[in-house]
Amino acid sequence: MFLYGIWGCFGLSSCVVQHHHHVGDPCVVYSLYEVLTALSAASREIRKEPVTPSTLRIALSNLYPDSSFFQEAQMNDASEVLAVIFDCLHRSFAQSPSLSDTDSSESNYTGSWDCANRTCSAHSLFGMNIFDQMNCYSCGLESRHMKYTSFFHNINASALRNMKTAFDKLLNLVEMNHQLACDPETGGCGKPNHIRHFLTTPPHVFTAGWQNTCESVEDIAATLAALNTEIDISIMYRGLDPKSIYSLASVVCYYGQHYHCFAYSHEHDRWIMYDDKTVKVIGSRSDVLSMCKKGHLQPQLLLYEKQR
Repeated sequence: MFLYGIWGCFGLSSCVVQHHHHVGDPCVVYSLYEVLTALSAASREIRKEPVTPSTLRIALSNLYPDSSFFQEAQMNDASEVLAVIFDCLHRSFAQSPSLSDTDSSESNYTGSWDCANRTCSAHSLFGMNIFDQMNCYSCGLESRHMKYTSFFHNINASALRNMKTAFDKLLNLVEMNHQLACDPETGGCGKPNHIRHFLTTPPHVFTAGWQNTCESVEDIAATLAALNTEIDISIMYRGLDPKSIYSLASVVCYYGQHYHCFAYSHEHDRWIMYDDKTVKVIGSRSDVLSMCKKGHLQPQLLLYEKQR
């Protein structure tokens, strides 16, 4: 269901899909393209018909024939579904080998990035290539060098509720409170310090995942109150231009065994709710938050799109 909120971000043209490598039977990428094409057509039609993602679900389920993953009548975690789609897109379009430590001048960093191919839709639109390092405030040692690719910025909702400031600053403060010891094995003093995160290139879509899986009504309301429709990711990640602003484009929520998706329509300047076959205009951001609170809907994925 989250596809309704991000279908415009994948950039899968018919020309691109014709030259991809098939993944799965039926092909997951082609099934995704069919769903996105149908969504695009439905958005232009006066008489709206529901778009079913059944072909994509069948393609995904065939990837895991011996498990309950993506099977009919089974509910899967939205972030897991998105991660599998990213993996299929990467396998379908990326031809170059992954970046290794020898491919980069940062040879003192352990780890590697997932993809070096700019034609890979998943990594070019959603991926974040990150450098981590610790600069000890006590002894001055620079240590704990790591580089990796991430698709999600995980949110600790309970930590957010304990602070009162803007959402992007909240995310940064939560990271600052997560500390490790200055590495004694490399001559460090062992005192606690936070890790600095450097982002090489900002993604087109910044995806935040809500870590907590079971929240009370009061906790959901308190965390929702901290959400902003705009965030500046340069507050959380170094190496970016100041004011790297992203706007909230979609919120995927769940309650019990059911998912809802809220997506912002630039064309109508309104938020729209997608609930299975039901498509309903909700209104403003405050209307969305009010519906989440009343319906006990817990956000699981927040998708922010880079402002042009």
